[in-house]
Amino acid sequence: MRLTAAGETLNLTLGRFFTELTTTVEGLRAANVQQNAVVLSCEPSVAMRWLIPRLPNFHSAHPEIVLHLSVGGGPVEFRRDRIDLAIRRLDFGLPDAWHVQRLFPEKVGPVMSPQLAPAFASGEYVALGSKTRPDAWSHWLSIHSSVPRPTEIRFYDHHFLIIEAAAAGLGVALSPMVLATDDIDRERLIAPAGFDPDGSHYGLIWIGETEPSGKVHDLARWLKAQCKISFG
Repeated sequence: MRLTAAGETLNLTLGRFFTELTTTVEGLRAANVQQNAVVLSCEPSVAMRWLIPRLPNFHSAHPEIVLHLSVGGGPVEFRRDRIDLAIRRLDFGLPDAWHVQRLFPEKVGPVMSPQLAPAFASGEYVALGSKTRPDAWSHWLSIHSSVPRPTEIRFYDHHFLIIEAAAAGLGVALSPMVLATDDIDRERLIAPAGFDPDGSHYGLIWIGETEPSGKVHDLARWLKAQCKISFG
């Protein structure tokens, strides 16, 4: 059986029609998902080291919520980027229109592989610092005068890099507790000097309603519960 010339033309036309229809439906579905998604912005290192490992728990508890995660630090462009909630270290000016709930205090301390503990105790260690906080080691050492000084301080671009370097035995990283807590629980890292509050906090930020509602409320409640589990 062969199509006539008119049939061939109709077949091609219908083919294009169904292709365009499929594309349109998929586009509308994607747009609908985007509109119904909850968008959470989080600082990159916190997202990588603490939040993402816990997201399977969130998806299991709230399969009805589509969560889009974006990363960023400092001020948040809520309307431009359609962000519903943001997790930030509260070390910058906050507009009066923003709502903030503190999640946990920032605590910092030296972390290292268990094999480096003797070198840390004797001062035969390389200190690893993040370029985002270049004075952190100097400040920490100034208030811990009994700790032997390192042989040198080397800087990496981000905290998650110095933590991985510490786990690999390349030195002792001065790390926020939030970024090292899981590796300490797994005994991949140790923190023999503990962690000290630095006076700042991480917070949950949003705009609009005084309290989040609906799916955003469910996400905020889950985040606060996870912080309580991790940091008390």
